[in-house]
Amino acid sequence: MALTGDPLRTGISGLLMSQRNISVVSHNVTNVNLDGYSRQRTDMLTNNPSYSSAGYIGNGGYVSNTYRAYDTFLQRQLVENTSSSDYYSTFHNYALQMDNMLADPNSGLSPALESFFKANQGVANDPTSVPAREVLLTNAESMVQRFGVIYDRMDALRESVNLEISNIIPEVNSIAREIGALNESIAGSPGRARGVLPNDLLDRRDQLIVEISKYVEVQTLEQPNGSLNVYVGNGQAIVNDFESYDLTLEVNQYDTSVLEIGYQTSNTSSTNVSSLIKGGRLGALLDLRSDIIDPIQNSLGRIAYAVTDSYNAQHKLGMDLNSSLGLDFFSVGPSEVFPDLNNTGAATFTATITDTNLLTESDYRLSFDGANYSLTRLSDNTVDGPIAPGALPYITAEGFEIDNIAGAPAAGDSFLIRPTRAGARTMGLVIDNTSEIAAATPVRAELNLNNIGSGTATMTGVFDTTGAEFTTTAQTLTPEIAIVFDPLVPNQYDILQVNPPGPNLVTGAVYNQTTGLDVVADNALGFGYEVHIAGKPGLGDRFDISYNLQGVKDNGNMLELSGLQSTKSMLGTSATYNDAYSSIITKVGTRTHQADIANRAQETLLRQSQNARESVSGVNLDEEAANMLRFQQAYQAAAQVISSANQMFDTLLAATR
Repeated sequence: MALTGDPLRTGISGLLMSQRNISVVSHNVTNVNLDGYSRQRTDMLTNNPSYSSAGYIGNGGYVSNTYRAYDTFLQRQLVENTSSSDYYSTFHNYALQMDNMLADPNSGLSPALESFFKANQGVANDPTSVPAREVLLTNAESMVQRFGVIYDRMDALRESVNLEISNIIPEVNSIAREIGALNESIAGSPGRARGVLPNDLLDRRDQLIVEISKYVEVQTLEQPNGSLNVYVGNGQAIVNDFESYDLTLEVNQYDTSVLEIGYQTSNTSSTNVSSLIKGGRLGALLDLRSDIIDPIQNSLGRIAYAVTDSYNAQHKLGMDLNSSLGLDFFSVGPSEVFPDLNNTGAATFTATITDTNLLTESDYRLSFDGANYSLTRLSDNTVDGPIAPGALPYITAEGFEIDNIAGAPAAGDSFLIRPTRAGARTMGLVIDNTSEIAAATPVRAELNLNNIGSGTATMTGVFDTTGAEFTTTAQTLTPEIAIVFDPLVPNQYDILQVNPPGPNLVTGAVYNQTTGLDVVADNALGFGYEVHIAGKPGLGDRFDISYNLQGVKDNGNMLELSGLQSTKSMLGTSATYNDAYSSIITKVGTRTHQADIANRAQETLLRQSQNARESVSGVNLDEEAANMLRFQQAYQAAAQVISSANQMFDTLLAATR
């Protein structure tokens, strides 16, 4: 008698297959809103058939495996685009704050500079006006405060960067530890050896990779045991098989107010990997600090040093309402020098601004190798050196001087030099009395009333008031001089020492009516001022040069001070103060715009990669509903087969009673 199969066993296998499929569909529906979940499906196979004389008879089927709908390439794209999107989003958000702050027409530096120099012109228009002088001091104070406010707001951004870094590092470490634990569970899963994988654990691990990529760019490498190694930087493993390795927070080796990122190399030590971190929020924060905040704050300080240096220099060439030579108008603190915390020597250094026109926006590192120094410009790692210890103090080509003021360095010692950073923070106003504003020129040239020619005498400049010709009290010139033309010989003149009397400084010199006469320069007198004689002096004409005592209505020096606004005294004589500040705004604005464009592009790419992944791995509720109905019907049909088989068995038993 031929075998007719086993309908009961076949029905049971169908029931179990439908039950498994219904469970998988239920699992999909339950996790439809879970980030990173991949839709699951079953592999169904038929049982081996039974052979009979009537041919092979089927014995139902079984579920061989439950797999997830997954594409490795799409997942990798999602991770990469997530890292890039968070990088540009973070960078743009911070850069936009700086752009709005620097370019603001009310809170930026440009309006403060404009108001200050407008007040200078007000004093030049009426040098004896006390209200005009008060306006000048008020605007000077406002400008100084504006430097400080912008510096403080940039410092606040730096603190915000520090805070966000300190919050992100524990998150990265926590995720890395969870990935390590998942690696252990996945590697030890009982079905992995025969290709049955823990889908939910794999989904969770993949989602954690996406989560960690929001913070930092990562690379992954799957191991033969199923674990996934995770790397940052240039190969620093934060997950290796089942172990995780922490990133740490460290202070900068020079400036303890700056947080850096370390990589744990042992239980007791770590190495700084800040320069290696790329992508994600961490990469954006580090790049923002090094590429935007630091150089812009340095550039702002450079302007503060330039304004202070040039304005003070010109102000000291003038004379105030008390007939005294001008004093410093502004003050500014020294450049910053930070020793490496790991230095073993006892050397201390100072950096002093020597030429604000040559200053850059970079910081510098001074290193000692045991024999010589080298100076590295950190913006592009250009090295100046070797510099012999005997060459100190050393005047750099970039506007500052380095001096070893005490102690000796040891081999390997280094120092961070910030020539300009402190400028905006430390700038202050020295003058607080309107009478001390040196608006006048301290030297005057007068024509004798008895002159018969058409010659004129004009003060063309005061360029040094530190010489012996200006007395300590600055109430007279030493000596006062007179240019006297010979009463008999045309165009021949002498230069006399009038007060105190003395031998002639120049005798029998010839005057050129075409070019005129620069009294000091043409005669090499070496005084710190210059008077120009022009025209056709007559026989016996006289021009007296004296201290401008009580010359309170003179505005010569204030005109020079006002002219500093349009003088290209910065960036290698290529920029005014406003030009230098505008270049800051342009740099930040350009970087902000670039970040905005990149951010929008990366958001689009991220959406596309998310949609691409969802098209493969996402759960479609309509599809799951159809599958649920299909498997329910199959379950009911299998149950009917079992019922029929049971009835057949009962009928058979009844027939044999």
